[in-house]
Amino acid sequence: MTRSPLLVVANPRSGRGRSLKIASRFISLAKTKGIESTLVALNGEDLMLSKIRELLKKEEWRGLVAVGGDGLLHSILPLVKEHDLPFTVIPAGTGNDFAREIGSKGRSLSENLHRILDQPSRVDSFTVKSASGVRTSVQVLSLGFDALVNERANAMTSVRGKAKYVVAMVRELPVFKPMHFSITVDGISFEREAMLIAIANGPSYGGGMLICPEADNTDGILDVLILNRVSTIELLKVFPKVYSGKHITHPAIEVIRGKQIYVEAQAKAFADGEFVGNLPVEIQVEPASLRVWK
Repeated sequence: MTRSPLLVVANPRSGRGRSLKIASRFISLAKTKGIESTLVALNGEDLMLSKIRELLKKEEWRGLVAVGGDGLLHSILPLVKEHDLPFTVIPAGTGNDFAREIGSKGRSLSENLHRILDQPSRVDSFTVKSASGVRTSVQVLSLGFDALVNERANAMTSVRGKAKYVVAMVRELPVFKPMHFSITVDGISFEREAMLIAIANGPSYGGGMLICPEADNTDGILDVLILNRVSTIELLKVFPKVYSGKHITHPAIEVIRGKQIYVEAQAKAFADGEFVGNLPVEIQVEPASLRVWK
């Protein structure tokens, strides 16, 4: 029986070329199951997205397989959402938090291919509107200390993997100052002097930091975590606990849940590890807007 083809997208720079090798192996494995694939592996986000758009217009696709990290996923989210195209992620990046969330991280290529033969599940996404435009995201929006750590980590070339987030945190700590945030959650407004705000659709970011352990991408709501003002020493104690989720019980932390959030501050916003714009930002959950093979 002939099956509809898969669109396989790989970031050529991800994992020092590792993503291309994984993509080639996956394509060969899919062919043994009677599934043909087309590979898109272009340097430059604009070129990659343009090619994907062209292919989506030409043919009916079974779905899309992204071979890379959260950055690649963030780039293609608008397209899979617009076309209601089933997709999955085979991890080959630094963070791989969405792959961890859907279970594809840790599974073999054969196991991930088997999941593609099943029906996809619906998960939520969220939009982030700023002066820079509207972006679609799926994991965590970071504002404050964690956003600045993210920015430092993205700029690093000498340190790779999850270790760069730790190095970036150590470098940011001595110069960081609490920020004043004006926040509105589902029409209720308040202000905070805070170290960071994380707005989460999924529990983790930064390669497994469980910033919002209870966040669920199928419940149609976002978790808003606020780490209120603490000393630099206390921040040093609290922030590393995000790897276990134990930070959540700290008295300076509060979690609010909502569907529409507005945040204003002199700060930058990063979603799924990528810069999305300067504040103010408006965030809106999009329930069941994505089809994912888990």
